[in-house]
Amino acid sequence: MPQQSDRALVEGFLEGNADCLTQLDVWIGQVLRHPGLRLGNDVEDVAQQVRRKLLASFRDGRFQGTASLRTYVWRIAQHAAIDHLRHRRTQLSPLSIDDVAEPSDPAMTPEGALLQRERRSLFALVLDRLGEACRELFHLIVFEELSYAEIARRLGTTEGAIKVRALRCREKAVLEYRSVTSGRGGRLSPQDESL
Repeated sequence: MPQQSDRALVEGFLEGNADCLTQLDVWIGQVLRHPGLRLGNDVEDVAQQVRRKLLASFRDGRFQGTASLRTYVWRIAQHAAIDHLRHRRTQLSPLSIDDVAEPSDPAMTPEGALLQRERRSLFALVLDRLGEACRELFHLIVFEELSYAEIARRLGTTEGAIKVRALRCREKAVLEYRSVTSGRGGRLSPQDESL
């Protein structure tokens, strides 16, 4: 398509022109209905996300015309599909009651129960001493099982910065654990706090 047609489609999309909306929907569908993606019933939800991203992009003037509008729409649709599939993969699927194993008895012996309570208490104490930033980062890494790249996107920073933060938080956790278990019982020293 010539550059002028792309501009006309963008303007028509912003104005709500039915023909322009239909053309962009055709391009979006070409990507999202590809059988390799296996989006199934989620196609329309992802298509709506693509339309929102296109609307924001066009309003902000991010489409510069260096590639065709079709290519631009395809890329946004591909990225939205990939993000959706990643998100779907990280969601826990509900278990059937038959799939849930009987819980093991943590109190098989009085000593075992006491050790387990002490470990949990120690773990909670170390986490509490780490501060909110490290707790949030550990939550994203351990419980949400996000990659460093996904965490960086969520927190609006670089993947390298997240890796450095994670390393520093681990170092802080080790120091806090040593502090608690060595009998010092105190907080980190000022030079340790700079981690």
